[in-house]
Amino acid sequence: MFTGTTLGVLVAENEALAVKLWLDEFARASESSGALDHLVDVIDDQIVASLPEFLDPTLRAELHASTRSHWKGFLAVVTRDTIEVQPAPQVYDLARTLARRGFELPLLLSVYRIAQRATWQFITATLQTEVSDPAVRSAVLMQFWSHAAHWLDTTVESLIVMFTEERERWQRGNLARRAALVSSIVAGQVVDVDTAIATLAYPLRQNHTAFTLRVADSVPDIDVQRLLESSARSMVTAVGGSRPLMISSGARAAWCWTSTPGLIQPVPTTPPRLPRFVYATVGTCQNGIDGFRLSHIEAVAALSVTEGDDQPDKPLVLFQDVELACLATGILGAEARAAFVRRELAGLAAADESANRLRETLRIYLRRGGDAAVTGELLQLHPNTVRYRVRQAEKLLGHSVQQRRVQIELALEIIGVVGRHP
Repeated sequence: MFTGTTLGVLVAENEALAVKLWLDEFARASESSGALDHLVDVIDDQIVASLPEFLDPTLRAELHASTRSHWKGFLAVVTRDTIEVQPAPQVYDLARTLARRGFELPLLLSVYRIAQRATWQFITATLQTEVSDPAVRSAVLMQFWSHAAHWLDTTVESLIVMFTEERERWQRGNLARRAALVSSIVAGQVVDVDTAIATLAYPLRQNHTAFTLRVADSVPDIDVQRLLESSARSMVTAVGGSRPLMISSGARAAWCWTSTPGLIQPVPTTPPRLPRFVYATVGTCQNGIDGFRLSHIEAVAALSVTEGDDQPDKPLVLFQDVELACLATGILGAEARAAFVRRELAGLAAADESANRLRETLRIYLRRGGDAAVTGELLQLHPNTVRYRVRQAEKLLGHSVQQRRVQIELALEIIGVVGRHP
């Protein structure tokens, strides 16, 4: 017969075995692409929901890479009695980018605080569903969480030191001043244009085409900066612009601008020859410091709608090709929406009563499939009057309503919904 002590040892051994088996299976199952994507989304979705800074597509991509690296590293050691914490380079990339973009340390700490809470909620819910024995469930949770807490605490300690050093080094340099100034312009803050031109060595009073660049994760770190710089030169050559202004927006990404004395077409005459695994998005050419900001908003919006797509056959995305998708998904803010309305409606966007009457007639006319009789019935007008107003509207547009019908209808709806003129 078993003594009480012997029986206790066997129960403890079986429980330890059950813990190891469950964690082994959890780690093995989580290695698949779909399961790992789910684990990453569980964490990242809560971080983005709580910290709007990560709506920025470049920051979101680096957060995704960091979280994925954390899970892969942690899952490799979760079943061991003792673990050695060795964060992957992507973990440090995110912290460096936050430091270089001028964010404060509390933002980085918030990322890990939210990640810790999300991990706790996920694992407790998973165990509640998958492990029926309360003793085993408690034992699994104890080992998982003690390892997870050690992993996160150790990582955060090393990141605090690295972040602080990077922030101090960045703040001491000219790059920091340039990056801070660009951030102020992009945010719509008032800056002294002459001082800004001198600091950036860039002609802000000219016309600007903004573009973003990013290098695929598969490219070795040592080649990233070289590819970004050569790609920026290729973009400038394609649009016939001046020397590019380039500001780092991530470990593998950059915001860029080039200037031209006159406005240029958004489609380069000669498409840029981008190196393999380099992707670009391009805004439209806009005038002055407001145009500097607006073109950048467009380029970043184009990046947002293509985020998560490796685009092996589409290295270059023009804002004009995805503008409607940007508007439909709500990515563009009020400034960009107003610019769209002004561009598409031209003189028809005026705030006077005459333009308002023509817009309303045209909006109903297009909604009714271009039927002047039906439109006249709705507005209590003769069909000939409807046709006359449509012709007047076309004069203000500068072309037939059929030429850019989708864009015109959307611009008319924006004015109608917003209830004011841009």
